[in-house]
Amino acid sequence: LPIPSSTRSPFHATHYKQQYQLKSLLDTRWRTGKNDKRYILGHRDSIYCLQFDQEKIVTGSRDRTIKFWDLEHGYCLRTLVGHHASVLCLQYDPRFLVSGSSDHSVFVWCMQSFQVVWRLTGHTSGVLDVCFDAHHVVSCSKDTTIRLWSLDTGQPLRVFRGHHGPVNAIQLHHHHLVSASGDSTIKLWDIHTGQCLRDFVGHTKGLACVRFDGSTIVSGSNDNKIKVWDAHTGACRLTCHGHTGLVRALDFDDHKIVSGSYDETIRVWDLHTGRCLFTFPSCHSSWVFDVMFDQTKIVSTSQDQKILVMDFARGLDARLHTAPSP
Repeated sequence: LPIPSSTRSPFHATHYKQQYQLKSLLDTRWRTGKNDKRYILGHRDSIYCLQFDQEKIVTGSRDRTIKFWDLEHGYCLRTLVGHHASVLCLQYDPRFLVSGSSDHSVFVWCMQSFQVVWRLTGHTSGVLDVCFDAHHVVSCSKDTTIRLWSLDTGQPLRVFRGHHGPVNAIQLHHHHLVSASGDSTIKLWDIHTGQCLRDFVGHTKGLACVRFDGSTIVSGSNDNKIKVWDAHTGACRLTCHGHTGLVRALDFDDHKIVSGSYDETIRVWDLHTGRCLFTFPSCHSSWVFDVMFDQTKIVSTSQDQKILVMDFARGLDARLHTAPSP
């Protein structure tokens, strides 16, 4: 039950005020680009893909390895070896890590033993993206197909055909799958029926990346543009202009988009207006291959063999810890 205002301790008001101030400071840092920047080194070649959480970063590289890194201190925790060519894509959760490679295979790794549970074969060219949920693994390939697999048995369940170019990116949300292709189109699929529900047409060149949260699709293309789509109607809500090279990677939340490009910049955009809020120039010395963010950090990888961590909350945590005790 709420504490009556007459009996509420001063701590509650003070703590709420401090939380509000910290959020305001964090928002300001995002708008102005103020962050603590540090690089993590260790891969011997281009780093194509990443995912991170509060404790670790996981990356896949042209050096054929998957590496786990301590987020705070930057040291390598573990290296997984198994693919015979570049690791192009990965996704993990507490149970599994799924990786796709230029060797045409998809590996499902156990996150407890770090052993390969399933080797999924069937693609006839490089696996360009992977995603999974509690029961399914989905992979897409340069061979123009998308494949659905059982996470429980490792067996193939379905092949999705319809794109006329490499399928460069996919994202799964419940029973819906979004795919983005070098044929310049985005498709929305029902994974249970295999039916293509909708095409999204508007980019003038091939697509490199896509993100989907169930209602909104955000895509990046070789036309240097980012587009925001209504998944239910197929309408393009807005287009973000500013990058001068292929938009290779992006991530978004309820308010903003973060993108990485072959123009070697990372940009932050307003999801609702399309306005570029900030540009980080020359944060990498070559093409940006992947980018992901949370409330306090942007993490990116590049052809320059570096992982970049931009921390917008550095120093703010100390202020939070000085809050008075109730």
